[in-house]
Amino acid sequence: MTRKSFYPARRYHGRSTAKRMNQIHAPQSLPIHSLVEEVQDAVCYIDFTRNHLYSNKQLRAICPSMVNQRFSRPEDMTRFFHEAFERNGADMNDVTLFWEELMTNRFGCCPSMDAKSLRIGERTMQVIVNFTHTPRGAFLMWRDITDSIRFEEQKDAFLAELSHEFRSPLTAINGYAELLMYQHGDDEKTHGMLTLVKREAERLERLVDNFLDYQRVNYSVELLSLSTFDLRPLLEDIVVHYQATAPQHDVILSADDMTLEADQEKLLQLLHNLIGNAIKYSPNGGTVYVELTTEDDTYVLSVRDTGIGIPSDAIPYVFDEYYRVDSDAHRPIKGTGLGLRICKRIAEAHGWGIHADSVYGEGTTFSIYLYPNSSTHATSLAERETSD
Repeated sequence: MTRKSFYPARRYHGRSTAKRMNQIHAPQSLPIHSLVEEVQDAVCYIDFTRNHLYSNKQLRAICPSMVNQRFSRPEDMTRFFHEAFERNGADMNDVTLFWEELMTNRFGCCPSMDAKSLRIGERTMQVIVNFTHTPRGAFLMWRDITDSIRFEEQKDAFLAELSHEFRSPLTAINGYAELLMYQHGDDEKTHGMLTLVKREAERLERLVDNFLDYQRVNYSVELLSLSTFDLRPLLEDIVVHYQATAPQHDVILSADDMTLEADQEKLLQLLHNLIGNAIKYSPNGGTVYVELTTEDDTYVLSVRDTGIGIPSDAIPYVFDEYYRVDSDAHRPIKGTGLGLRICKRIAEAHGWGIHADSVYGEGTTFSIYLYPNSSTHATSLAERETSD
């Protein structure tokens, strides 16, 4: 009988076995240039330590000069990037700002950058930056968003035309209803019916404004038509409007004279949304206060009601799109869930803040903080007259 030999297996024991296991489980490191080539999107990697540039064929198809190469100094790499972008018809102001931010962040402890949009010839490219630590570098992913930008431009043009088409007949309805109300002031029944027509036409106009504004993806200060005006007369007109159209409610104004630089139409839309909500969510009547106060050097324009209020757990979500408070008191009251979202977007476009406070069952206050250091500014009428 042949004796079995177990000795050869001993070479895998002890330290040799551990070494073998490490070899089996050790991760396989891919060279950077191979990793970049495998990516399906247009991408490049910049090694800031060795001044290397790696790109894949998708990026080279967009920008042929973006070939793999090594630079002797960071300044040479900077010059190469500027020349490459300029050769491909890029907006050099945007390129300069992008490159300066990239180079400033490259050696930070936790570097990060927001995605940037760069115009390269007829294309608009979104550049997404992800930094690496070992080695120090950054992956730059390039996405062609030309079609989506063009679509948004076409959509904005369509919405502008649609807005005009909606407002023209609504303006006519409002105007004729007001004229007929004046002519039938002594006929209580007819006057009441015309008042209802005018109120519903105005409500439809606000719904159209909310819908069209919500469809705008980019709602920024560039879309505002800024002008300087006295705020109190505008507030007085709004209060008179609701005193006439909501007789069950007392609408009270408390505001000093001041001037404001803002988009007057958008401010009216914001205030109509807030006051309209205050009335709607006070179904049993009550008082709505429109107040202008100051906190330190900031004007605060607020709308306060004595209605059903908002539960505390719902307060953080009231400015979310399509959000409706789920409570027994709120369910019977209809709405789109867009009004407060539009208010927030209008306020933020002006550089203002907007905040909600409420005690459930007692009332709600919405406050607009007209920050003086925003892109728009407010000054008191007294200060303006003193300076004059």
